[in-house]
Amino acid sequence: MSNSAEKILYRKAALIFEELGFLMPRSDAGEFSNTECSHAVVSFSGPFSGCLFLSLSTEILPQLSANMLGEQGDSGAKMEQDALCEVANVICGNVLPAIYGFEPVFHLDAPRSVEQSDFADLISPLHQAAKVNITFDNGHAEVALFVDKDHPLAITEN
Repeated sequence: MSNSAEKILYRKAALIFEELGFLMPRSDAGEFSNTECSHAVVSFSGPFSGCLFLSLSTEILPQLSANMLGEQGDSGAKMEQDALCEVANVICGNVLPAIYGFEPVFHLDAPRSVEQSDFADLISPLHQAAKVNITFDNGHAEVALFVDKDHPLAITEN
């Protein structure tokens, strides 16, 4: 696991949450409770394959969805899952070039919601390249980047 990749992953993910969802990360890395979470994954291929996994506590999903849609009130479970998937997609699209440079071309699959229990099968052929936790006032997120097990992590600073 690369400390550089984790710094980039945290910086990009926190920025996306701020700009897309108007969720401000706390500066302290508070303790995560075992709250219920929703999960999304974005698989990618290119010079190597992998996926980005996003887990977000469910109590923050309505706020994320409402902020992204610019609406007040309950946006519904479908819109909440769509917002979660869109944030995962944008994070993945920003993280890959920030870590690996602009030379390699990656093709992102459509983001999708997954159950935590199904995720183990998705990552079995992969290696965790970076993982970060982001704390908000009323919830938390976990973002993890997985790549092919045989891929040496080539990190470029951007």
